[in-house]
Amino acid sequence: MGSISERLPEVFNVAAYFLEGNLVQGRSEKTAFYYQSETYTYAQLNSYVQRTAKLLSHLDLERENRIAILLSDTPEFVFTFWGAIWLGAIPVPINTACSLDEIQYILQNSRAKLLVTTQEWQGKLAPVQSQFLRHILLADGENPLISLLTQQEETLPCAETSRDEPAFWLYTSGSTGQPKGVIHLHQSMVVCAEQYGKIMLGLHQDDIIYSVAKIPFAYGLGNTLYMPMAVGAASILSDANNAFDIIADIHHYRPTVLFGIPSAYASILSADDISPLDVSSIRLCVSAAEQLPKSIWHKWLLTYNHEICEGIGTTEFLHIFLTNQLGKCKPGSSGRPVPGYDVQVIDEDGFPCSAGEIGDLQVTGESLMLGYWNRLQQTRKVLYGKTMRTGDKYLCDAEGYFWFMGRQDDLFKVNGQWLSPLEIEDILHQHPQIFEVAAVPDSNNGEELIQVVVYVSLKPGEKSSPEVEDSIRKFAKRRLPHFKAPKKVYFLENLPRTSTGKINRKVLGKKHTLATKTID
Repeated sequence: MGSISERLPEVFNVAAYFLEGNLVQGRSEKTAFYYQSETYTYAQLNSYVQRTAKLLSHLDLERENRIAILLSDTPEFVFTFWGAIWLGAIPVPINTACSLDEIQYILQNSRAKLLVTTQEWQGKLAPVQSQFLRHILLADGENPLISLLTQQEETLPCAETSRDEPAFWLYTSGSTGQPKGVIHLHQSMVVCAEQYGKIMLGLHQDDIIYSVAKIPFAYGLGNTLYMPMAVGAASILSDANNAFDIIADIHHYRPTVLFGIPSAYASILSADDISPLDVSSIRLCVSAAEQLPKSIWHKWLLTYNHEICEGIGTTEFLHIFLTNQLGKCKPGSSGRPVPGYDVQVIDEDGFPCSAGEIGDLQVTGESLMLGYWNRLQQTRKVLYGKTMRTGDKYLCDAEGYFWFMGRQDDLFKVNGQWLSPLEIEDILHQHPQIFEVAAVPDSNNGEELIQVVVYVSLKPGEKSSPEVEDSIRKFAKRRLPHFKAPKKVYFLENLPRTSTGKINRKVLGKKHTLATKTID
């Protein structure tokens, strides 16, 4: 496949590319977004985006200025994101699941000159700890953003940006350290939309797309914003945060494509007896963000007669570069490379590993970030031209399917043998009372790792007890080698998660005292 970026003109504005492309192709009156009881056509979206750009210019915002967006998935988020890019400014979406300290850090670190948010968030952040911030626009209150946009009558030509210059930032946060600003170019969204959205998923203009992951996530940004726009499809803006809300949304909007995450699929299955999901409108189910347990994949297929096409991507590559496809899924695997990406498992010397050998995941592709903002050493540590070592441990089987073994620091030794927590978790997910589980190493007063412990949240209606602990341990012993079977079980109401929604194993590994209650 030839280079997508080289086929784009040097003067290139990605907001104009997606918006004007749909108007040129006769989709002006086609629905672009659903939000609650409202719909927005592509013509309306184009108008609001230009009005937003005009408003931003009246606030003396210029090209390359950062504009922070702290909102749930709403029309105001969409208009601000594309309006900033139209102007040549740089939107910086902020995940509303971030802590107040993380949000204050991002505002300061990005040097955002404008924050678009709500009254509630403004109150939580007061005072905003950034000397760079000049303006705050509110999506609600006496003078909401929508009202301000209707007052902007003039259109504004898009900025003559370059395909190779920064278009937006996304902040990624691991389980340690401050969030990192990932800089993406104008070309990046086009690469992902073409290679994954069109080729691998077959998205088309009649699709209605629903994403559980929210827009500030790299996964959600592609699902909700640019991949639907690349084909003239419609997407749904929702603030659903539990299984029942997701089910209600699906029944109301009747999406054809469901972009889920493992915990959402598990929650929907757990709610099936109370609120069964009608999947008759859905043609495709996708999962990413973290490993999908095999047991969830098989139960979803049995319950709803749909495969889940699991994949993996990173914020640094913007979206998915390994994926399963309908009819070719290997449950538990991340699938095979998306066209345009070279994916390898390499050893510590940089040589390709043999089939079945665990090594480091290395990915090459055009959607790779420009780098981390103000993190030169971290950027140079992971980037080699268009290639990045992701920090994930993987193996590739003889058929070319890639299998996630964990992050580099997730793997640990027991009895001198390397162990991936995912193998243990996958087995325990099959226990009838377990909703979520995380396996971590336990040490003997800081000495050599000697055993495995697991943290468990139970399904609704289930209660922890010595009998349940005994059942879990026996269940594991029957299905795992003795050194992999957990020696202790801790019960938590909910497992701790990072701001990106992933189970935070580091917190569990460092502080066993997080357990709300240990079985007596």
